[in-house]
Amino acid sequence: MILFCEYAIPEEHRSAFLEWAAADPARWEGAELAENVAQPGVFVELRRASDEAEAARITKERRDGRSWAEMEKWVKGGREGLRIWTFRPVI
Repeated sequence: MILFCEYAIPEEHRSAFLEWAAADPARWEGAELAENVAQPGVFVELRRASDEAEAARITKERRDGRSWAEMEKWVKGGREGLRIWTFRPVI
């Protein structure tokens, strides 16, 4: 299973966000953080989960845990601007 988190960081906050993201590499353990080449400021996080229960735990931690609330001030739309989807394999 894959958890896909997507959000936009407006240009005026991009540098601050990137500094914050780089300041704590442990925050990104188990995730791949990427920025859209064609749309700078659109970021995705890819995370793997073994089953739906683990995906639900990761989603809850991603929304409520650690210091994620710190980044909400940069996300377009704040907390509601963070979108998380879980995908299961079909083949």
